[in-house]
Amino acid sequence: MKIKIILSACLFLMGSMAFAQNVFEVKDISQPNDVYSSADDEAALLIRCHQSIPLSFSSSMDKSADPFRTEIQGSDSVYYIAFPTGNRYRGRELTISSPGYSSIVIQLDLQPKQLLSLQVTDPNALVDAGCYRGHRNRGVEEIKKSNYEEARNQFVVARECSDCDQEENESNIALVDSLILYRQKGDEAFKLLDYVTAGKYYSNILALNAYDTYASNRNTLCVQNFSEECSSLFTRAEYYYTEKEYDKAKELYEKVVEKECRNMTMAIDRLNSINTLARAKQDHSRVFTYEYRKDVPIGFSYGKYNMHKAGGFFQMDFNSIVFDAARSDCMYGDEKFPELNMSFGWTVKIANPVWIHFGPGFTGKMYYGTYLSKKYPKTGYGEKEWDLLDKKEMGDDLKTPRDEAPEDYKDAWTKANFAFAVSPVIGITAKYSYFALRITYQYRWSVQKDLKDFMGDSRLSVGVGVAF
Repeated sequence: MKIKIILSACLFLMGSMAFAQNVFEVKDISQPNDVYSSADDEAALLIRCHQSIPLSFSSSMDKSADPFRTEIQGSDSVYYIAFPTGNRYRGRELTISSPGYSSIVIQLDLQPKQLLSLQVTDPNALVDAGCYRGHRNRGVEEIKKSNYEEARNQFVVARECSDCDQEENESNIALVDSLILYRQKGDEAFKLLDYVTAGKYYSNILALNAYDTYASNRNTLCVQNFSEECSSLFTRAEYYYTEKEYDKAKELYEKVVEKECRNMTMAIDRLNSINTLARAKQDHSRVFTYEYRKDVPIGFSYGKYNMHKAGGFFQMDFNSIVFDAARSDCMYGDEKFPELNMSFGWTVKIANPVWIHFGPGFTGKMYYGTYLSKKYPKTGYGEKEWDLLDKKEMGDDLKTPRDEAPEDYKDAWTKANFAFAVSPVIGITAKYSYFALRITYQYRWSVQKDLKDFMGDSRLSVGVGVAF
């Protein structure tokens, strides 16, 4: 009887040992600014665990809790799981399981766009782990603490263990060597103020070991310093550009592009503008000329006559009578009339050194006095004009000299009338070195048919000036 009792006790103890389960420890390692970018109101769960412990997941409220992505970061496996959110999912429970471990249940109360990060570990991983696993696990812990030299020492010692997994151990040593090299290179670049290169090395460290706070802080500092450096370069370049010191501006814009700063696109546009201006200056693309046209001897034109693309021009001419009209010194009987012409348009190279220019235009003229049927006198005081005058408005004695006319006739004698014409132009420009010659034909279409003769059908202008 005693033998049976002893055997039963032994069997119970053996069963208890056979079915003993390891336990998990879960720690929230979320960062305050973590966000999950999703088109829908979803949240995401990020779970880290040593790659030697494979995990599986199930949810109390979802058909599936399978990760949508799994990746290896250093010695950790990282699982990404997306969950819908809302009131209907309150009380959700996530079960984490792994062979040889007791399942653990976690309450999840997720908000839209939230990213919850958890670290799953075996708190007893270093207990009775054996020679190799003990040194390996200590090395992994030192990696998490960013003590890479000590981690490497642990992996080197692990080589001598009889139960050493050579492939895994050499992989861990290579990982630590990469981390040490990246930190060294990153620090060297940081000292040289090369924040782009330094930031890349620190980012490489974080890709292998997300727990490295030193690399994380340095990477953030690189981003800040790089942004300030780019801002300073671009601001100085804009100043020189505004001041038309294009050589200095170009040098700074090129640095902005070389560093791939945030303002790189605008810097490229500025560089293109500077190159265009330099090419225009070299080709003497800008032309300014004095223009002479019948009845309007005061004129000028300015335009761009490019070698490889179309340009534009503006032309204006007028006579000195315009100034008399502005002073109200014009009246019936004047033989010359105030006139103003304006035109603009395009310039196109035909064959160097000849360009064609064309575009719309406008002509305005003024005449004075009160007339019947919108007629006008050509000279004034003549017999032919007698029947056109509104005698009641102008007064009876029209033969009285203008300066002796009664005061109450003044309004009728000085009344301003306007005539308009649409005046498109076409012409050619020849330029050689710093000299330019323009010939322009202007066609006039009178808006008021009765004033067609007064406006004239066409005009020709000649311009001489400089190309620069």
